[in-house]
Amino acid sequence: MPINFFKHIAHPDNDQVIKVTPSDDLKEFVEGYYVFKADHLDGRPLFFNDGHPVVAFMQAKNEKTKINVNGLIKTVGNAWVCGGILKNIYGESSTPFENVLVIRFYPITFSQLFGIRDGHFEKAQVFDFSEIAGRNFELLNEAYYRESSLEKRIQVITRFLSEKISLYSYPKMLSDILVDIDKQRIQTVKDLLGKYAGGLNYKWLERNFKKHIGISPKDYLSIRRFLNAYLDLHAFNSKDLLQIAMDHGYYDDNHFIKDFRKFSGVPPKTYFQNVAIAISHKVQSKSRNTEK
Repeated sequence: MPINFFKHIAHPDNDQVIKVTPSDDLKEFVEGYYVFKADHLDGRPLFFNDGHPVVAFMQAKNEKTKINVNGLIKTVGNAWVCGGILKNIYGESSTPFENVLVIRFYPITFSQLFGIRDGHFEKAQVFDFSEIAGRNFELLNEAYYRESSLEKRIQVITRFLSEKISLYSYPKMLSDILVDIDKQRIQTVKDLLGKYAGGLNYKWLERNFKKHIGISPKDYLSIRRFLNAYLDLHAFNSKDLLQIAMDHGYYDDNHFIKDFRKFSGVPPKTYFQNVAIAISHKVQSKSRNTEK
């Protein structure tokens, strides 16, 4: 989803985003429901995922979303999934993201809930929800868009997800590891193995990350590290690039710039110049429309 949404997820503000806590039976699966009350996009939005897969419902049933995947334009429907490692993927749609409902899932339980096999997110990172939702997707889609209130729409989703829950087990240690990573207590695989020394080896870690989360521990740490550094840079773009890089576990600023290119396709300076140009064009367009 658009990378700038993450700063509002990290610090929910009723003026910017509404967060709804899931029902008790879904708390193991759903981290939260989020509705973004404004567009919050700096021009052409860079799409990203922080390791927590999301399902997004556009405001209206007839809304489609266009994304640019390494130069190729792809269209997804009114309900779509975002997960895995996104590299150089941008939103190309003129449809505003205001009032989009985002369901943020826990990575351990998402794959089991929808029966996703290993490697699914390696083939596609943004795709129609209908591809994994199951045979009742059309009923969900119709019921969701019949409702106009947020409360009723979440009730529709809750019923749909509750019917998918089945009993299964996963290692508690894996859940503890993700909590530590999310709190930025661990930045590298070496740190991870060091903290859990004696109770963890890399083969166990690799196997269980791939099985329950869909990506390797190294890749999961990589996307978390980049997102935290990006949000720091976005909030304090006058802050020294080297300091930001070091704060978030990079070897130096060149290491961070290399990651920035990997995920956005361009270095930080070019990225933020493009953002400024896109915002300027957006403001001018609104001004011309107002004058008319």
